[in-house]
Amino acid sequence: MSFLRVALRTVSRPRVAVAIPRSASLVRPSAFALQHAAYSAAAGLSNTVIKQRVLDVLKSFEKVDPSKLSTSASFAEDLGLDSLDTVEVVMAVEEEFAIEIPDAEADDIKTVQQAIDYIAKTPDGPLYDKSTSILHFVDIVKNQVLHFNTITSELTVDQFDEPVSCLALRPNSQGLACAAAQGFALIDPSTHKLSYISKILPAQHAAHVRFNDGACDSQGRFFAGTTCSVDPYIPGQLYRYDPGTGAATLVDEGPFTDCNGLGWSADEKTMYLTDSLVNRIYAYDYDKIQGKPSNRRIFIDTLAQGLPKGTFPDGLCISDECIWSARWGGSKVVRHAKDGSIDFEIHFPTALNITACCFGGPGNDQLYVTTAHCGANGGDASRQERYPHSGDVFKVDLSGRFKGGDWRYNFAH
Repeated sequence: MSFLRVALRTVSRPRVAVAIPRSASLVRPSAFALQHAAYSAAAGLSNTVIKQRVLDVLKSFEKVDPSKLSTSASFAEDLGLDSLDTVEVVMAVEEEFAIEIPDAEADDIKTVQQAIDYIAKTPDGPLYDKSTSILHFVDIVKNQVLHFNTITSELTVDQFDEPVSCLALRPNSQGLACAAAQGFALIDPSTHKLSYISKILPAQHAAHVRFNDGACDSQGRFFAGTTCSVDPYIPGQLYRYDPGTGAATLVDEGPFTDCNGLGWSADEKTMYLTDSLVNRIYAYDYDKIQGKPSNRRIFIDTLAQGLPKGTFPDGLCISDECIWSARWGGSKVVRHAKDGSIDFEIHFPTALNITACCFGGPGNDQLYVTTAHCGANGGDASRQERYPHSGDVFKVDLSGRFKGGDWRYNFAH
């Protein structure tokens, strides 16, 4: 396992994130600029600058023929570099951007474009721990769990052999619980190793589907859903792990397309689940004594609300009985009021894929928002030029106007 530390740079970019109340009574929607802090291995740099700096690093190598150097060039076939030369190139890129590329990933970097793409990140699943002021989040593509100290700006990264898709705090600083590729697991805070407590998906399914988003109810039961596969057909489903019995249970066989943002109303009488690719957020009646959701129904159909095709609801958080839903491909977080209608939006004009959000900070009025690179999940990487901050993590200062609520809880074990 590789373990690295990267210093975060806090940057101020006025009017990058814009909050817009949606109200029929407004002739012209009011807007105000919000400060944010961005995380990436090259925070504050546009994709153009990243490309140019990587190319400049390679130009400094005597063996590289500048006429053959392009973003599509391979280190060996086009530039004629042997394995030792390639190691030097990767080390030079690390030095240029003040990062450390884990050995296993460095071995896979064979082209200039791969070196450039490494700089971009795909954060998701933010989780704020008010006892430590640490923002935890995941990078599913890179099999990483990241921990950002919001006081010291120190970032630490745990590297694993498989994707970790969502997190839950454990009591008494025992570390984190998570959904990993095949089921529910724990992450040891001292060894930073992952160990399964319930492996649900069979190994033959691992190449096609995995666990995705999830959260714990007030009794510490962990709910998490899975992605789906068309060929072979494997539906997305929703599972519950009960630490009291050690049993994992299928609670909704779906079929779902991509189980995402999940949470509860303040009274825990309603549970919400996002099914991204059909653009729906479902509501269930919830029995918190038995931990049983029932009577699934469509609560929000975002296409029917007029949100564009090709954009999808992703992760969510809840405050004041309102759902804050991240829009993949939509460059914004939308707030759904109690009746499901949209009454407020936060726009991110320079980030395309908004993956999730959570409240945090001393006053619980900072909204942390994760985003993904434009090329993630088979997307068009060329759009990164237009959305250069895709892959950053934003901090939106809501200055007490909105505060987070109780909508997910600690794992009980």
